Amino acid sequence: MESSPRNGTPELLAPAGSLAAVPAALSAGADAVYVGARGFSRGGPRRGLSPEEISAAARECRRRGALLQVALNTVPGPAELPGFLSVLRRIRGDGIAAAILSDPGVIRLAAREFPDLPICASVGVSALNPSEALFYRELGARALVLPTAVSREEVPAIKAACGLKVEVFLRCRAEFIVQGKCGLSGYARESEPPAEPPGPAAAGPPSSAKRGGRCFLVCSALSVDRTPYSIETELADWIAAGVDAFKIEGRDLPPEKLFSLVSRLRKKLDAAICAARALPSFPAPP
Repeated sequence: MESSPRNGTPELLAPAGSLAAVPAALSAGADAVYVGARGFSRGGPRRGLSPEEISAAARECRRRGALLQVALNTVPGPAELPGFLSVLRRIRGDGIAAAILSDPGVIRLAAREFPDLPICASVGVSALNPSEALFYRELGARALVLPTAVSREEVPAIKAACGLKVEVFLRCRAEFIVQGKCGLSGYARESEPPAEPPGPAAAGPPSSAKRGGRCFLVCSALSVDRTPYSIETELADWIAAGVDAFKIEGRDLPPEKLFSLVSRLRKKLDAAICAARALPSFPAPP
């Protein structure tokens, strides 16, 4: 994986849901930006950046000395594989820092077809322990996004086992299940959102969980705490645990709100980096 732009210190990885959001995130202090590839990332065919916009985002990041990651965190069907590989080929040519992938088969395929393309195993793979982390390294990943269910005390053992660059969420929406582990078949591909949830016969063919479909599972209506997950007050401890990058969720944010959020978290991370230098690192596992 590419080295951090901040000389080995943890990097701040910000979202960008549009081309205009890329300079906003960088101006706010992000070391790296991640975008979605339109049609192959969460949000469906009308969300994410086009290939031309990804190329422009890569140029902007290079100009500012920053890194760009591109999420293709869906599972393509057999007929979609040529288009999926075409997008991977193009972003490899753009010199991106990583392709974010969320399926073991897709990770293995990408690593075989494009061995020089850095791959980050998405939070969607939900790697919870050292053995799972090592599994994704053996498939070809060079970085791994850990679910929020993983505690900072567990990070050193995971890093020691796999040797991957480890990313964690600094701030994201509240989760009441482990990311990526929902196995219920409640997603459907649709051309337009219906006014009412369709019955099983009208739902259409199955789609991967973060594709262009809508979820009609009852769990989405549960009364749960919607307070965002945040480790802002614990950053120094997470840095001492060996985290390489702190990720912010929010590809749906407009540029002005993104700038405000990233600016605030940049200050928090900088202060934590200074504080972490005074903390003993977590001991390496036996």
